[in-house]
Amino acid sequence: MTSSGSGLTPGETMFLRERLERLRGELRARLGVEENVVREGEQFIEEMDSAEQTREQDDALRFTNRDEALLREVEAALARMQTGRYGISEISGEPIPFKRLEAVPWARAGADEE
Repeated sequence: MTSSGSGLTPGETMFLRERLERLRGELRARLGVEENVVREGEQFIEEMDSAEQTREQDDALRFTNRDEALLREVEAALARMQTGRYGISEISGEPIPFKRLEAVPWARAGADEE
């Protein structure tokens, strides 16, 4: 038995939802840590070597930007689950294969469409 037009079984959908929810939690936790690194770096600039402090802040900002973008994709995928559009390509309207979603659960299209 499949759910909606995605071709996914209820078990596959549940598996993917759990992965997305777990990833969302991990990303939110990581973002909290990364934001603290940036904030602490600004407070203790006199105590650290300036070049090292700048590098750490740059790294934290780069990771924060990456994680924020991924979190938006994960949340969009979870929203598509709520509306019944999850697992359906935004490009062709065709089902996205489970193997693709297993590898990239926030995928918006099939691997051959991107």
